[in-house]
Amino acid sequence: MGLDASTSTIGLAIIEASELKLIHYEYYKPSKKEDIFHKLQEVRKFISTKINEFKPDLVALEDIILFMKGHSTAKTISGLAVLNRTVGLAVLDYLGQAPYLMNVMSIRSLIKIDKKAPKKEEVPDVVAKHLNIDFPYLLNKKGKILNENYDMADAMAAAIALHKKISAPIKVKRKKK
Repeated sequence: MGLDASTSTIGLAIIEASELKLIHYEYYKPSKKEDIFHKLQEVRKFISTKINEFKPDLVALEDIILFMKGHSTAKTISGLAVLNRTVGLAVLDYLGQAPYLMNVMSIRSLIKIDKKAPKKEEVPDVVAKHLNIDFPYLLNKKGKILNENYDMADAMAAAIALHKKISAPIKVKRKKK
């Protein structure tokens, strides 16, 4: 299972790692009307329901970015951190193990096709290549690509990156004589 959890949208993807096959994808919008505790409870319930439904072996959770130039405020970062860690706790509670926290650049580096890590808007096409699919873009009524596609693509990328990280051979540093 791959998760991209933010205060506005949670992307979720289930990937069969042995075949790199996309099983399920969706996004979830936490309530904007609820107070923080009810919002966190709602998110925790959503994650636990999905874990019970899909019973993943492993979960990759895109870790928070502590500073985003032009977007970082204490309110933004603290809200994001609390929600992200609530998702992590739900994984721990219902799966019995903590999720693998992976930062954005590590994920993008692990899924890159050529020598350059993909930009945010390139992630859907890159994960589609890994999964051998056409990315299942969701469109609004006017035919415009929804922003939530990028959250789902980031969740797919997290799952693919975890698979690559775990299945990669271990590098051993040799001592110089």
